[in-house]
Amino acid sequence: MPEPITCLFGPLAHLRLTTFAGQVLPQPSRNLNRELLKGAIFALVVSVFSNVSLDPFHESPNMDQVPTFLEASAVKQLTSHTYSGLLSKAYCIGAVPNGGYVAAVILRAAATHMTTTHAKVSPPQHHAISFNGMFMIKTNAGPVELKVTDTKIGRGYSVLHIELLQEGMKCVNAYVTMTNIDNESGPTLNTYWKKPETGLVGRKNLDQLLTPEGVKGWYERPKPFADFREVSKRTRFFSTVEDTPGVVNNWGTFANPAESITNEAIALIADLFVGVVEQMDPEGWKDDGNQKFPSAKYWYPTLSLSIDVKKALPKEGVKWVFSKVHSQQVKNGRWDLQVVMLDEDGELLATSTQVALMVDASRNTKPRGKREIPATKL
Repeated sequence: MPEPITCLFGPLAHLRLTTFAGQVLPQPSRNLNRELLKGAIFALVVSVFSNVSLDPFHESPNMDQVPTFLEASAVKQLTSHTYSGLLSKAYCIGAVPNGGYVAAVILRAAATHMTTTHAKVSPPQHHAISFNGMFMIKTNAGPVELKVTDTKIGRGYSVLHIELLQEGMKCVNAYVTMTNIDNESGPTLNTYWKKPETGLVGRKNLDQLLTPEGVKGWYERPKPFADFREVSKRTRFFSTVEDTPGVVNNWGTFANPAESITNEAIALIADLFVGVVEQMDPEGWKDDGNQKFPSAKYWYPTLSLSIDVKKALPKEGVKWVFSKVHSQQVKNGRWDLQVVMLDEDGELLATSTQVALMVDASRNTKPRGKREIPATKL
């Protein structure tokens, strides 16, 4: 592992620099000329500049390499109730990270919190069964801080309040309910709810979608404006040729064949509604290559996202998750999104409800201004 070198003086004092040269700066004495010391530090920094790392986890990643979802959603514990994360450009739409991806980072913080700060809780409550998030200010790719408040720590269920902050601004306010799904017990009743028709089921049958021959009656959904919707490059979705207007049935998998869909990725799948808006507004998704702005007409920022997890995926994850996505109403620039997710065996995995806006895509890349709390008359 590279050895850390910490700059102690001057404008570089806030950086933590990493070099593979194995050099360590001596501790300065009071009689040492500080200007000479700063000059020595500067020379050293220049000599190892190609190996400098400024990311929060003190690593030296290849910026051209796309991180896996588990890497991109990772968090680091700073204190017993504070965590840090690094939102990746690879999971953005324009300049803004996908809302489901941001929710996954929060869920990773919740799981880490329950298995570290509350490690004595038995059995360990590492499964999130309920997520309710309010997205107040858009995030950007880059470092974030997560602050956890223990609303309730119980023997069977715990509730955490988690704030995600960026540049000192509270961007997301979420409540997460944690438990151990494997240890749940109680009555089980038949609700006579009808599961969506998946068309295919089972890992062996689903993997046929990835073969050159494919499966008759199925096609891979296109990815219009993929350079703008960068997150769409991370997954592949397959649907039947015959769609119901306003409703999309997808089998989804990661584009990277080495990745599996784990519990952490459920939030991401819940917020990837490929094909829904295109059906209702096909003109907004025509990519003729002549648009000045490399996106569709609209951007769909999340206002709120709720996820209800019904079962836990195996630790090693699964290759496929089915999602039925539809909207009940799109009116005056505000719409809802209802999602039902099934696992590879066709069993109910999770449900999700989202409230989102439909705004001009140019708003996505506008700079995020500082928010000030307005004065009250009280």
